[in-house]
Amino acid sequence: MLIGAVIVTYNPQIEVLNGLIANITASVKTVVLSDNGSNNISDIKTLAARFSNITIIELGDNMGIGYAQNRGIEAVFADEAIKGVLLFDHDSQPSPDMVSILGDAYETMTVNGIKVGALGPVYMDPRTENNYPISVFSGFKLIKKYPIQGDNTPIAASFLISSGSLIPRTTYEKVGDMREDFFIDYIDIEWSFRATYNGLPSYVIPNARMLHIVGDDRMKMLGREISIHSPLRRYYLARNSVFMVKTGYIDWRYKLREVFYSITRVIVFLFFVDKKMTYLRYITKGWGDGFKGKYGKIDVLPKG
Repeated sequence: MLIGAVIVTYNPQIEVLNGLIANITASVKTVVLSDNGSNNISDIKTLAARFSNITIIELGDNMGIGYAQNRGIEAVFADEAIKGVLLFDHDSQPSPDMVSILGDAYETMTVNGIKVGALGPVYMDPRTENNYPISVFSGFKLIKKYPIQGDNTPIAASFLISSGSLIPRTTYEKVGDMREDFFIDYIDIEWSFRATYNGLPSYVIPNARMLHIVGDDRMKMLGREISIHSPLRRYYLARNSVFMVKTGYIDWRYKLREVFYSITRVIVFLFFVDKKMTYLRYITKGWGDGFKGKYGKIDVLPKG
């Protein structure tokens, strides 16, 4: 399977980005850097010049994850020989063999008649050295699975983190673009549900591995480890959660669960963070904009 890669960059650490590119460039035909208005774009260009198969798309401003991903995917698939695209954030750290493992898994699964929406690796948080669970939605429950040591059988997942995921061309042509109006958050979850609705489920390949950071920080809360995001990110999480509830092709049981946890998580979350009123303002505005159908990018709220 001939693969291209899209890396969305936004003020990346150059040494981390260099490590990502070095790990994948020999395994893909092309790498597209879709840049969301980085302040260090000149450094990114200097880095890209060291490699022979890199193209940079300069968006000039932060247009959001979905927009940047879509422009990159379009550029990759402009080469009709490429049959799959890998998506990455600029700080992701795949193992050197991750690309080939995912590509080989796709070939094996399709030969065996398995329909594939997307394939992803097992993710590990480098801060805690813990694996993120594989999310499987069943009834009203979100079951968290972990791969069994030595068993590399693909594991069906309800949704994947976009970074590190391999999307076949045929899937993308059927399922469509990432939601650009989400700007950030829930983009990968919504797309995964849309793919499954179209008969193309997602899978995790256990022997494919990648280091990945979710959230600005992690903390233990009532026995669970959760991501701590900025107030602005909490706005997008709250707003886009409402969209998920309003969407017709998403299971009603997931919607009920989303409503319950959107409210209870916020209540508990506010007990453990500083700047409680700031967080509350962003979250309530997010819910309000979601109900109004107001999407896209917002600016930082004025103090008050």
